[in-house]
Amino acid sequence: MRSRIYTIISGHFKSWYRSKSNIFWTIAFPLLLIVLFGAIFGNGSTKFDLYLQNQDLTGNVPTPLSQGYVNVLNQTGAFNLHIVAAEQPDPLTYVKKDAQLHNQGQRLLVIPLGFNATIMSGKNATVQLYMDQSDQASASLAGIVHSVTVSYAAAIANVPDHLVVQQVGIVTRNIRYIDFFIPGVIGMTLLTTGVFGAVNTNGRYRELKIIKKLATTPLSKIEWILGMVGYQMILATISLIVILFFGYAIFGVTATIDIYTVGLVVAAALLFPGIGMVLANFVKEAESADAAANAITFPMMFLAGTFWPRDTLPYIMKIIANFMPLTYVNDGLRDALIYAEPAQALTNTIIALGLAAFFIVLGSVLMNWKEE
Repeated sequence: MRSRIYTIISGHFKSWYRSKSNIFWTIAFPLLLIVLFGAIFGNGSTKFDLYLQNQDLTGNVPTPLSQGYVNVLNQTGAFNLHIVAAEQPDPLTYVKKDAQLHNQGQRLLVIPLGFNATIMSGKNATVQLYMDQSDQASASLAGIVHSVTVSYAAAIANVPDHLVVQQVGIVTRNIRYIDFFIPGVIGMTLLTTGVFGAVNTNGRYRELKIIKKLATTPLSKIEWILGMVGYQMILATISLIVILFFGYAIFGVTATIDIYTVGLVVAAALLFPGIGMVLANFVKEAESADAAANAITFPMMFLAGTFWPRDTLPYIMKIIANFMPLTYVNDGLRDALIYAEPAQALTNTIIALGLAAFFIVLGSVLMNWKEE
């Protein structure tokens, strides 16, 4: 059995590296996407992301001076202000999760309770700015916040030092767009090579009557499927190494390869060829294989968080994305490679492996070699 599976893997791999188009779509095309999207979005927005919590409320209404301070910050045009509710008990934890979800900087400015009363009494008021001081962008942001604060204090009390910005250091990992994008490219590549490879191979072999001939050999259906999966694992490994190396060399993307990364690559190498195997049972002609594969892969590429966070999608699209296998592969790869969230990576890996087992078993059941 082992030698037969190896023969299948070897045969498919030789066919792959002899085809320039296969190499282009597996390696060159993902790298081209990285260059294009990295050049467009790699440096992020010209504005700084800044979370702001105003605790100085009268009832549910901000006090006049605290609201004035927020307005002045907003009017500079230098910030994308993200308001944190005053009743949020742990704003730093909230900011960390929300910033990772939306690919935003983890910086928080807190206007404390009593801000208005302290200034009116002639005493010094202090606002706290939480940020990673090793982040160059945060240092620039702090300079702007300080300048705005001094100007605001001078305008309302003619005493610039009445307002003080207290900087509090936090350790964060500032996620750029390119950091977010690289795992999505890996997931997209695993999807397209897995689905297109399985559909095209089975469609071509069916048309040439090769699959029917396989029924007369000792080769079993599960051996054929495992051979396809083994071949996809080789391509997945090549794609992962090339894309991560390219991202590091060109854009300085640093990724953590751990057991969850390996598990997700294995899961994807099982899952997407499994989907292709199932789809191949409904594609009777080689000419229609590409159309069928496109109908499956394109919606997943654009809705499963490959190019942008799913949170930006309309509500109904978010619901649909939750049922797409690529969603869990992309999320898991980001959790493992970029965000260093092992618990979430494990959850997504388990879901991907469960889906992979389902599609492989279903593909094996649906395939009838004698009727092919």
